[in-house]
Amino acid sequence: MPKTRHIPERSCVACGVKMPKSQLVRVVRTSQGPAAVDATGSAPGRGAYLCRVPGCWQRALEKGSLGRSLGPDLSSQDLEPLRAYFHEHIQESTQERTQEATATAAEQTSGESIAR
Repeated sequence: MPKTRHIPERSCVACGVKMPKSQLVRVVRTSQGPAAVDATGSAPGRGAYLCRVPGCWQRALEKGSLGRSLGPDLSSQDLEPLRAYFHEHIQESTQERTQEATATAAEQTSGESIAR
């Protein structure tokens, strides 16, 4: 009988939903600098995890979820690299998926009207 492999889970600091660690984005804060996205998931420092949902990123950046997780002295200047990552990776990919879904739905609708 094959062994089942343990999959580590983490919670999103904005919404609290538990997911596999690989599906979340890790934000890390080191003593040397501002908060940054940890693409490897193993950078040293205090870490927090966020979903890839734009609402969670907005809540974390605006309402202070990251500040509670990474430390209270997190300034808005420290959050700038995270805002840039959000706009480049999270918000854009969501807009692209929405456009693809809209295009697919439009194709299906036009295909159904032709078939009728």
